[in-house]
Amino acid sequence: MYSASAGPIPEPWVAEGPLPDATRRSLLSQPGHGLHFAEAFDSRGALSGALREGRLTRADTPGYAILELAAEVPGEAPLHVLFGLTPPQENVQPLEEGRTPSPAPLVVPTVGLAADDHMILRELLAEGAGAGRLLLEGRLDDGRAFRILSEERGPILRRIQGVLAEAPVRPLGPLAERSPSLVAIIPLSGPGWRARAVHRAVKGLEGFQIDTFLRLVQDWARIFPLEGRLDTVAGRAAAREQLGTLSRGRRAHLVVLPEGKTCLLRYRQGLELPKLPAVPKSPTLRSLDLAMLNALVLRTVLGLRDPEAVGHPNVFTVPTLETLAREVDAGRFQVGFGLNPPPIWELRAVMEAGLSLPPRTLRLEPQIPAGLLFGDPDA
Repeated sequence: MYSASAGPIPEPWVAEGPLPDATRRSLLSQPGHGLHFAEAFDSRGALSGALREGRLTRADTPGYAILELAAEVPGEAPLHVLFGLTPPQENVQPLEEGRTPSPAPLVVPTVGLAADDHMILRELLAEGAGAGRLLLEGRLDDGRAFRILSEERGPILRRIQGVLAEAPVRPLGPLAERSPSLVAIIPLSGPGWRARAVHRAVKGLEGFQIDTFLRLVQDWARIFPLEGRLDTVAGRAAAREQLGTLSRGRRAHLVVLPEGKTCLLRYRQGLELPKLPAVPKSPTLRSLDLAMLNALVLRTVLGLRDPEAVGHPNVFTVPTLETLAREVDAGRFQVGFGLNPPPIWELRAVMEAGLSLPPRTLRLEPQIPAGLLFGDPDA
């Protein structure tokens, strides 16, 4: 593994398809950033040159690296992330497909979640961070301090490997099938991590009418108009609260309409869901908000095929309710759907069942700052 050892601290980088030209130019201007090596004509030569010049540090001893992020609230325990190389995988089903692997030899981290009900992994990472060999330290754009440490002590390594061998671990993105994957593992017990929903928007449907859509969806769900507007802070807060309250025990979604208006859909009780061909057969997946949105609203009511597919021509992901409301109001989307983030118990149930979440179900905050640590292509 390599880490940037000199120069400006690289910006966070999440590989989610082609980067905008302006973003690419900005990241490539930072000599220690992983994208610089990924897009170099000779990636291995660029790595070798940076090592000779002291701009990179190479962890020659096999082991794990631990990223320690200072907590957002002063006095709280820091966050810890475990980095390690996995062997080549075959037919790996990711928990979420929000990231795409780099086509270059450089191995960019893929985030994974580890079940850690009794906080064993969390405690091991804190212990390792307390005595590991320092590779890099600095501050992120938001001002939080971070350290990257190499854990090479045999007893700690064996304990970490023992925990990972028994605990369910699921990647949030695809792993390489023919080369090692660098994985950043986050314990689900870790403090300070927040799961954020990834909302959905629809455009390009010929003949789409809001009134017709709401009339058809009434076969599956009750409709609750909301008074607040999503183009205001108070309106978004009220909508999130009502969505979180109404969804207890039953699935619910926000329907985002033009002019800042919105309503809530709450699925009716007594629906014979297992008999519907579009609905997941697994009861675990049927409990997920996004799975039900894909099955009943996007597939059944709107007639869209494979709405969960990455790169769908009609279905798009939107990170925040504010952006969703703005884009619908501007006419760039015909309608939007706001979702609750999946609770930890749902993630845990999916992991235990060996299943996969629908693609792009969630995003974690704070994001892992990529570009600070990346894998050895010759490992």
